[in-house]
Amino acid sequence: MQDISEFARRILENISENIGRKIDNFVSSKEQKTQPKPVNRATSSQPTVISSKPLDNSPQKLTVALHLVVPAFVVNNIRENDLITASDLEKLIDNVRYFLCTKSAVSDLIEESLKFTDENILTIHERREIYIRVHIADGQEMLDKKVPYILKRNLPSHGQGVVRKIACLEDLSGLEAFNRV
Repeated sequence: MQDISEFARRILENISENIGRKIDNFVSSKEQKTQPKPVNRATSSQPTVISSKPLDNSPQKLTVALHLVVPAFVVNNIRENDLITASDLEKLIDNVRYFLCTKSAVSDLIEESLKFTDENILTIHERREIYIRVHIADGQEMLDKKVPYILKRNLPSHGQGVVRKIACLEDLSGLEAFNRV
């Protein structure tokens, strides 16, 4: 019996590592595409342009994806593409079972490992797990946080988000990269 549980633990670790590597590779490829290529000024035939704008040392504004798994009774009237208020976000975070906050560019990659059903969220048992992805502008302070309280504390001042996906989970597989509460 112990051999089986050790085998299952190793499989889960491998799955988690693979998801982490895929996310890292995806983010790295996106960052490489957006970074300017260095120019050798000595061999360049183009004139050098000096900007008169001051350097902005403030953190880069970033839209983040907050991935939440909550019980169905918390969802109420939330629908895809709805604007969600700070109080609704806080209520979701207060009742979260699993969560992850990433750059919005990797949302699809995260969702590839999850299994969704096409059940109507309004008619399922109130304890079933619902997956919600909320995009939050200027949410860079929420990235990679591990504690729900810190997520709430680091909500941007406007405190709003847009629900990009809401669906019932078939099971809890694929949540290895998420933080469990």
